[in-house]
Amino acid sequence: MLDVRPPRQLGIVLGSVVAALGLGLTAFGAWQVANAGISPLLVLWVALPLVGLPLAMWAGYQLYGLLTASYRLDRDGFQLRWGLHFEQAPLADIYKIERASDERLAVPFLPRLLGLLVGERRQDGKLWRFYATRPGQPLIIELPGRLLVVTPPDAHAFERAFVSATRLGSLHPHQRRSSNPDLLPARLWADRSARLLLVVGILIPLGLLGFLGLQAGRMPSVVPFGFDPEGAPAASAPAGRLLLLPLIGGLIWLADLLLGAWLYRSRPDRPLAYMLWGLAIIVGGLLAAASLLLIRSA
Repeated sequence: MLDVRPPRQLGIVLGSVVAALGLGLTAFGAWQVANAGISPLLVLWVALPLVGLPLAMWAGYQLYGLLTASYRLDRDGFQLRWGLHFEQAPLADIYKIERASDERLAVPFLPRLLGLLVGERRQDGKLWRFYATRPGQPLIIELPGRLLVVTPPDAHAFERAFVSATRLGSLHPHQRRSSNPDLLPARLWADRSARLLLVVGILIPLGLLGFLGLQAGRMPSVVPFGFDPEGAPAASAPAGRLLLLPLIGGLIWLADLLLGAWLYRSRPDRPLAYMLWGLAIIVGGLLAAASLLLIRSA
């Protein structure tokens, strides 16, 4: 039996650095937003958490996969774990194990960051799944309908273990199993309509925030905040209160995102999800228009 882990040192170091950088950018940007007034730099402070938090989450997910990665080969079959991914096949399903040349692994769109080569592609009617690290000697495990690319710490030992297990024969062959996470964010991003609605919905409050920051030097110290029942500008308030409008727009977008994502899981309810995401665009547009009217009325 052979139970090994891929080379992980480079990936763990780089992943930890990227995760710490993302969290640092998020914390610094949030602190600046909480303490800064209206200025052009406000756009930068808001952008830092928007970039840093997803970066830290992505690095954390890659680190989780790397820390749990393992390859197990015995006379009953092959098992692979990589985060939420699991592959299992009886020994009889393995057509062959061979070294992978650089030409066969020329996959430009797969992430090669953090010392990883993880992802999948289709080529020649077969599904390629990559569960490998860099540096490492990649091996291709050919199974029915798919090929797995792995990097055991000792490629020679892995090949010898396969030959030895084949000679011994299976006592209790593993059942075929291939489990890959169906992540909701990935499904939303793959849906063109959902992606368009969500991106436009968040760009409106961000654009309004940027506009207010760029106009900071030209705005008076006080501006009307609200309208009376006749539509006339209400009592004046400090100009900084206008920041509440893009904040409200962003919170509404976030609430609609979460509720819409919950509805999106059920195909019959997806039109309601699209309506919610469209509503965030409408509300954001109304808040932006109100901001412009209040500034013009100052």
